[in-house]
Amino acid sequence: MSSCKSGKAGQKANVIRAEVFLAGDCRNTQSLLDSMKTHQFHFETLSSKLDCEAKGDSVKENFEVTLRIRRDSAIWMDVTALGGLYKVARILITVDSVFFIDYIPKDSDKKGSYFKGDFSYINHMLLADFDFDMVQSILIGNSATFYEENEKLHSYSENGKCVLSTIRKRKLKRVVNRNRELTKTDSAQTIWVNPVSHKIARLLFNDFNTRRSFDASYSDFNPASNGMMIANTAMFQIKAERNLLLNMSYRKIKLNHPLEFPFYIPEGYKRIYMKEPNGTVKEPERPH
Repeated sequence: MSSCKSGKAGQKANVIRAEVFLAGDCRNTQSLLDSMKTHQFHFETLSSKLDCEAKGDSVKENFEVTLRIRRDSAIWMDVTALGGLYKVARILITVDSVFFIDYIPKDSDKKGSYFKGDFSYINHMLLADFDFDMVQSILIGNSATFYEENEKLHSYSENGKCVLSTIRKRKLKRVVNRNRELTKTDSAQTIWVNPVSHKIARLLFNDFNTRRSFDASYSDFNPASNGMMIANTAMFQIKAERNLLLNMSYRKIKLNHPLEFPFYIPEGYKRIYMKEPNGTVKEPERPH
């Protein structure tokens, strides 16, 4: 009997939290978290074609990307140009490893290069701090890190969106105005949630010590074959020692079909070496 009462009480609490959020009270942090988690995009496998425009300090290119994801297991990307006629790169990311092939020759031998290592390579290239879960979540517009930090979260309303942040609104405004008064932390995470669709419209990571930031925006939401809403357009912006802006348009999204993740190193390709923080060179292994 007590168990049944407890279950009903829990259900009633969830209903109350949902009603509060639907009523537009973005200040109810737990209600906002529950709703955002409920509306996360779920799948077993996902494949898509992407049109990608990359702009940076030394790059301005358009690419086509074939994306394949097996949930919590593998992310595979094949990058081409000129309508798929020109091979640019191939990437395979697993929970603990990163494989990368650069098909573009860097010298007169007309052969590319490859790398196999851990996430330190991605973080070295992007000047960021990612892991598999973060990359997977960012690609599909889910939140990766907020649920372990409930006690640090603050929520409020801003320009028609509900906002979740690891620093208070007043401090966040001071940081934006470059009048730094942070005391307990010099990094912040902020999520803007659409109160109607309950989907993430923007995700921002700031590291004020290093003056680095990662900013992701999502738009053009449509239902996928599983009935869940997913963004068809995404913008990723990295500001650091080197700046990078990626505009990506998703098309032909397919869910829960068998997928293959082919990856082999062409003969004669050179290995990419990366220096460790202590200055030593870490030699990557050759994937099978």
